[in-house]
Amino acid sequence: MNLSGKWTCYAKHTLLCLAVLTFHFSMAQKKTVADYLQVTGYVKDMGTISFTNDVDAMTAANLLHNRIDLKIKPVSSFSIVAGLRTRVLISQYQNLVPGFADYYTADNGFLKMSFNWVNKYPVLFNTSIDRLYADWQNDKWDVRVGRQRLNWGINLTWNPNDIFNSYNLLDFDYEERSGVDAAKVQYNFTSFSNIEAAFAPSRSRDSLIGAIKYAFNTHNYDLQFIGGNYYRDIILGMGWAGNIKNAGFKGEISYFHGWRDNRFINDAVSTSVTIDYSLKSGFYMAGSFLYNNIASNTIFSTTQLQSDNLSPKMLMPAKYTFMVQGQQQISPVVSANAALIYSPIVNLFVIAPTVSYSIATNLDFDVILQSYFANNANNKFAALGNSLNMRIKWSFSN
Repeated sequence: MNLSGKWTCYAKHTLLCLAVLTFHFSMAQKKTVADYLQVTGYVKDMGTISFTNDVDAMTAANLLHNRIDLKIKPVSSFSIVAGLRTRVLISQYQNLVPGFADYYTADNGFLKMSFNWVNKYPVLFNTSIDRLYADWQNDKWDVRVGRQRLNWGINLTWNPNDIFNSYNLLDFDYEERSGVDAAKVQYNFTSFSNIEAAFAPSRSRDSLIGAIKYAFNTHNYDLQFIGGNYYRDIILGMGWAGNIKNAGFKGEISYFHGWRDNRFINDAVSTSVTIDYSLKSGFYMAGSFLYNNIASNTIFSTTQLQSDNLSPKMLMPAKYTFMVQGQQQISPVVSANAALIYSPIVNLFVIAPTVSYSIATNLDFDVILQSYFANNANNKFAALGNSLNMRIKWSFSN
């Protein structure tokens, strides 16, 4: 049996043992299994049509996506959490994009827990475990070990402080975001202040991430300061969240300096700021700005924008990026939002409107459009690509 198969069997046996323990506790204390086991998730089906200027050259895809989240809580202070996502994609991309299947098995964790069961054109069948951790907590302490979402971001849009698991803002179909294999310890001084230390191991010492975050509230502002090691860099950062009158004001800044760089010429600075405001009519609007000093300012394809290969040092391939967005609840069951992203120098425009319709309490239908424009290799403004997505989602819980 290969390594992937061993870990798959290990995960299955672990979850089975935890389920048996949960049943034992429920029988011993005369409580139902639901008191100790929480099951949530969804099933989504999304059809996508992609094209550039030539509508006749469009490509089509269909993605069936199932997610199951388990939380086993044998006692009040201890829990085990597992998250499993399974995707079946039928598309032309396997023939059009070299190494496309590798994108689905990409796993930056210490353990590889993403597997392609079927990779035969036009079908790609993948399963990924993106949460698998144990958590213990009381009034003061919180200790968590395993694959988890270590979210240190405080800004609404881009998060330079989110050094453990950066995510792509344009990936709208992965709400949970990726996880990281790590251990964290958090101590709460008060309800508004805490200190947290986290460490993500790696098989290479040049890929280790370890840092400390101190967060507190003062003058109605949430502040945080972080410091530590990010791959081969020293990381120093801060973030804030508060208000300017009735408008929200949030931001983050991170500074990266190479351990072996004595000249300070390759240092990276990543900064993001967001101001958001809600009108009495219910219309929500926000404006964001991102600065990456090491960005290449070369954007010739949508792959560069949609790639998961991001870092907090460079959350967009352009040095300066602006975004404005608005959202309106049109009726109790219909909402609409739109985002416009612009980067000067490369003339990058991203237009992303969405209309959502709540069919029932746990059944939703979305129409999502994404259009990309930028200067091409000939320095001419042109369409990079468009995608029209229609998605239906059924959510469930026990």
